[in-house]
Amino acid sequence: MSFLLGEQMTGGYGATDILHNCSIGVEKGEIAVIVGTNGAGKSTAMKAVFGMLPLRKGHVIFDGEDVTQLRPEERVVKGMGFVPQTHNVFTSMTVEENLEMGAFIRTDSLNDSIAQVYDLFPILKEKRKQPAGELSGGQRQ
Repeated sequence: MSFLLGEQMTGGYGATDILHNCSIGVEKGEIAVIVGTNGAGKSTAMKAVFGMLPLRKGHVIFDGEDVTQLRPEERVVKGMGFVPQTHNVFTSMTVEENLEMGAFIRTDSLNDSIAQVYDLFPILKEKRKQPAGELSGGQRQ
């Protein structure tokens, strides 16, 4: 069995399915590439694997464990990660929530680290409660 396996995944947005019995698998230590045209469902498949898109059918196995019903943050604790393709932020989450997600499994206080980011990038401190999707391209970087 693959280290990461999305098997017969069906799901999409609203009532529209984008994935239809999609299966992908990656072995531990392997580098895999998904290639396809715009709109083919590449990002949707990755969101489904990470739990950001609910599946109507199929399941996701990570390191031998079925994680299909786990929330994304629970998958992070197990060792999964997800870097959004577009502008590298979770657009519907606030700037501050994005910073917190980057350190989700840390058990120590984030206050000093977040203060350091705000010292380096004061505009982010001003916009910390705004959705990260409202940041300019440079601010997102």
